[in-house]
Amino acid sequence: MTEYSHCYFAFIDLLGFKEIVKKKTCSEIVTIFDEVKKRYSINRVLDDDDGVPVIPPKDIHYYIMSDSICIYINDDIPSALPILVCLCMNLQVRMLCLDTPILVRGSISKGDIYEDDGVLFGPALVEAYMRSEKLAHVPRIVIPAQLYEEVNDQVEKALLDGFTYLEQDAFYVTRYINYFCVHSSTIDHRENVTKYIENTLNSSLDQSVREKYLYVKSWMDYYYQQEKMKTHEH
Repeated sequence: MTEYSHCYFAFIDLLGFKEIVKKKTCSEIVTIFDEVKKRYSINRVLDDDDGVPVIPPKDIHYYIMSDSICIYINDDIPSALPILVCLCMNLQVRMLCLDTPILVRGSISKGDIYEDDGVLFGPALVEAYMRSEKLAHVPRIVIPAQLYEEVNDQVEKALLDGFTYLEQDAFYVTRYINYFCVHSSTIDHRENVTKYIENTLNSSLDQSVREKYLYVKSWMDYYYQQEKMKTHEH
């Protein structure tokens, strides 16, 4: 009998993709998807080796359709939600680190999903897609507070607190801008992103585009200011 699986499901959109297709060559676009398709494993570090994946890679499912990426994990797997959130954040940061940075928007839901041989559908996909389209607005991946509050395990809660924070409209969102601004791995990309945002704000005549870039800029300015203050304290 064909049945749904119960999953935590992330729907993620690459913003401005129509413009990318107009401006970039086929091989440049393929390079973007080569990065999108990379699969990362979140490891639990053990004393005696490099660590083992918190969730085995075979249990993390990916589905790419044009400029949308879906990542989902069965909800009965321990740490499914925090690991999914971390993978989303990882993708957001990697998209910022491209030669031409790409902003990302999306949402996470919990519910039924069916996938088989290239066919993907289900209430969880519809919900995540609709929330992303209608409520995310700016480049962020939103997580309903209810999903956060359902997590009872203290370790999972601590992981979620490390990866997310609560915004004013009662959605939790990933800390990807914070990570991008303070983690040593992104140092070489920061100037490029700052210039790209400035250029877009100077040239765009579209208010909704400006709002998206201003959102990223305001958070980047905030985190850089925080870092400066820390440096002065020391």
